[in-house]
Amino acid sequence: MAEQPRDPPELPGDGPTELVEGRDGELVERLSGGTATLLLVWLIGIGAGSALLAAWLFSALFLATRLGIGDLFGAPGLYVAMYGATGPTVLWLTGRAQGHSLAWFLTTALKIGAVMIGIVLAGAALVAYAMGFGLGPGAPAAALVLLGMSVILAGIWSLATWSADRYIAAARVVSGPDQTS
Repeated sequence: MAEQPRDPPELPGDGPTELVEGRDGELVERLSGGTATLLLVWLIGIGAGSALLAAWLFSALFLATRLGIGDLFGAPGLYVAMYGATGPTVLWLTGRAQGHSLAWFLTTALKIGAVMIGIVLAGAALVAYAMGFGLGPGAPAAALVLLGMSVILAGIWSLATWSADRYIAAARVVSGPDQTS
């Protein structure tokens, strides 16, 4: 006799993932709404918070200017926070649920951070050139400090993203399809 097709496995509703029907009719596994929301808040919080802290430290240590609440939570801080939140979010989208190692996340975060700092430095150079200013003798030192801070931020972002990836992978195993019988 021919085997009867079995119903596809279903993940419990409170698990980190759920089965949904894709465009082609196949069942695909995706993050549940609660997990996706928590993950987004975690990654944006880590990215924005670490970028704001880095901007405050850079300003205090290198520019000898202390940024106030209005600077950090006003328009300039909003842009710094949004730019910082991009790092771990892009890192997650690059390596999600693929079982990558911490070293992979760190290497990829360093690449993302280098591109982001490159954009900042190129933008600063373009603004200085367009306004007719020279970069000044402190520009190479400032660039090195920013690159160093980028390496530190990449480490923070990679740890945060890797830990979220490991947590979701572990939760999938515990509440996976084999556990519903």
